[in-house]
Amino acid sequence: MNNLCQIPTANEHSQVNALFRIALAAVSLLMFISACSKDTPETVLNAKPHLEDSIIYKLPAVSRLCENLQADKKHVDIGDCRLYCEIEGDATPLVLIHGGPGGTHHCFHPWLTAASQNFKVIYYDQRGCGLSDYNPGEGYSFEQSVDDLEHLRQALNIDKWIVLGHSYGGAIAQFYTIKYPQNVMGQILVGSAPMLENPEIEARSLTPFMHEQERKKFSELIALGISGKLSLPQFYFNKDINGGWKRQNFRKPDQERLAQTAIYDIMFDPVYSSNFDQYNVENTFEQCPIPTLICEGKFDSVWSDKKVGLFRKNHPNAQFKTFRKSSHNIYSDEPELFIETISMWAKSLTAVDPNQIITWQNHTTAILGEQFSRINDSKKFLKLIKTEGVARAKKFYEDFKKQNPDEILFSEMTLNTIAYQYLANQKIDDALELFALNIKEYPQSWNAWDSFGEAWLNKGDRQQALVCYQKSVDLNPDNVNGKKIIESLMK
Repeated sequence: MNNLCQIPTANEHSQVNALFRIALAAVSLLMFISACSKDTPETVLNAKPHLEDSIIYKLPAVSRLCENLQADKKHVDIGDCRLYCEIEGDATPLVLIHGGPGGTHHCFHPWLTAASQNFKVIYYDQRGCGLSDYNPGEGYSFEQSVDDLEHLRQALNIDKWIVLGHSYGGAIAQFYTIKYPQNVMGQILVGSAPMLENPEIEARSLTPFMHEQERKKFSELIALGISGKLSLPQFYFNKDINGGWKRQNFRKPDQERLAQTAIYDIMFDPVYSSNFDQYNVENTFEQCPIPTLICEGKFDSVWSDKKVGLFRKNHPNAQFKTFRKSSHNIYSDEPELFIETISMWAKSLTAVDPNQIITWQNHTTAILGEQFSRINDSKKFLKLIKTEGVARAKKFYEDFKKQNPDEILFSEMTLNTIAYQYLANQKIDDALELFALNIKEYPQSWNAWDSFGEAWLNKGDRQQALVCYQKSVDLNPDNVNGKKIIESLMK
């Protein structure tokens, strides 16, 4: 992904599809940054509908905000790969965990620089993202990203630090705190993924602040992305200039900031994935002795209205702060108040009794033990696909389901991504087997049916493709791309 702004070629079509499936599955968690300039007073509360006359393929030429950052910039060797890292300040260590999956540290620029007066601010790109190494190891995973964070701490010779997780990064922060509590002074969760299995907190399909014509434009852009006619930066930029900025920003950013977001804030390896949605930390933080600060934006439309109450209930000992002029990206919507809030909170931190940490670890082990067993089975399944083939992995899946009929072995996004890799390598029959397994596990997913239909088109079976696309559209009437393909197949 050295030049994300190029329009994909036909040979890159399947790989681009895989990228877009990741991006769309994660779109509720990816970060779109707000500008706080007086020149952009428009907010989600007074914004009028705005549609561009045409698709913009040539994005504004913008530079990385890192270029003007006076910081220690380096790649840090954590053992089997190097993570890109920037460090500002020399006080209490504060590591910033970006969202996604597939985001980068760039989202925190330039707002968190001011925090370096009170903290040693550590920015980094997760493995497979941004400027870090694109080294999957045995395969990208949520557990890997958590362990990478610990290896980064060791490589930087930091004793304890505060972990700040934004959006998907909040999932990493929570699990890191569970796994390595002895190394955590405190955790800050900002518009965080709740890590709770509850349909009431699922992300809304689109922000309620978008107007109907903007929603329609959004569907059209998705279709262009899936068909390979837009690169990822082009998709994100066009989405946001056509009202999509309202999803995660309170104030409307200018076009330069939107271009920086599209080009630099969202960069990842084509095979990048995360299985974080397999974890459920419900009740895990009941006895948590690690000081926790939860920051939520009043107008955050990434989550449903039920999320905040359920999240607070799961962190009964946490301090809670609502930012009343913020959406998802609180640090850019209200930067001064945000930095003041986390700085005052950090000054109140005291050492945690090691005996309390041990007691809590026993508590979390008891709760998460069964999940670890299931997730280990999931890792075995995914490894079998790569090492022994799809047929052997499918047999493992069938045996697992006989013994655990109500358990989920893999996430929809993870298997969909792997299936697209096979499709991109012209292993169509193997791809079809994997897409079929995804349908079996997630029969109500319009996206899984849409992917299955695309695989059948690659196979040349128009009838099977038609069945799949029709099912996809039945499940999601807003699937404009699916409707267009159905029309073409019925001619």
